[in-house]
Amino acid sequence: MKNTLFSQYELKIRPYIDLIDSLRALGVDQDLTLPSIAVIGDQSSGKSSVLEALSGVSLPRGSGIVTRCPLELKMKKTKEWQPWKGKLKYKDIEIDLRDPSFVEQEISKAQNVITGSAVGISEELISLNVESPEVPNLTLIDLPGIARVAVGNQPKDIGEQIKRLIQKFIKKQETINLVVVPSNVDIATTEALKMAKEFDPTGQRTLGILTKPDLVDKGNEENIVDIVRNLVIEMKKGYMIVKCRSQQDIKEKRTLAEAIQKEYDFFDDHQYFRYVYTPPVFAISFFRSLPIAHDHR
Repeated sequence: MKNTLFSQYELKIRPYIDLIDSLRALGVDQDLTLPSIAVIGDQSSGKSSVLEALSGVSLPRGSGIVTRCPLELKMKKTKEWQPWKGKLKYKDIEIDLRDPSFVEQEISKAQNVITGSAVGISEELISLNVESPEVPNLTLIDLPGIARVAVGNQPKDIGEQIKRLIQKFIKKQETINLVVVPSNVDIATTEALKMAKEFDPTGQRTLGILTKPDLVDKGNEENIVDIVRNLVIEMKKGYMIVKCRSQQDIKEKRTLAEAIQKEYDFFDDHQYFRYVYTPPVFAISFFRSLPIAHDHR
């Protein structure tokens, strides 16, 4: 099953993703709307952890606004014997990366160069290319987490700035929205889901990603199961639930591979969530149904 899914994905979808990436690199998206997959979420929703699980590299994380520029994450699956390679591009700068451990600090540097400080955001794109046998063939755009109030020296309208930036992406009918929502909060109160529903009322191009299932209050598990089963806030693409590397895992220097195994173990043993968990190998079939694959030839 794994080989079939990935071979079909490589055969049918990879050429379109490569074409779209090439057109975007040429600046065609300034005049022509190109298909894209945007990752959005409130602050501390677990966006970075989801992207880490997909890409296999550590991304900047912490409290407050961590993603201060849109990050275009281009992943390309290579042969098993080929080494990991990465390339970071921003402004007129290109940096070749030979070790995934340098990605986090280089992205932080790039954001500081672009924004000039740690308090503001910018619409200027940072592009990260990752080639590895361990990644799916996929391109995502990570957007800043939605802030509710300004903190410290942040602009007073920082929340509105972030929402305007996100709107530029998710209002386009060609954009697939991956909305990251923590399982331990009331899903109806999340700004990211509200925004997605505003621009995609039927949920036709929105997928919900539920994170932090280990933090769900005892007794509330059945409500989360109902959300994953699309019984609470309905969306055509539905929801997936994941457990990614936590801050404690990072402090304990647990690798991404160890975190993935920990995720499998968590869901295998869970009384409720094991029935609604979709392993990553099967989740890839979702992307075969996206408009990015067959509606924009």
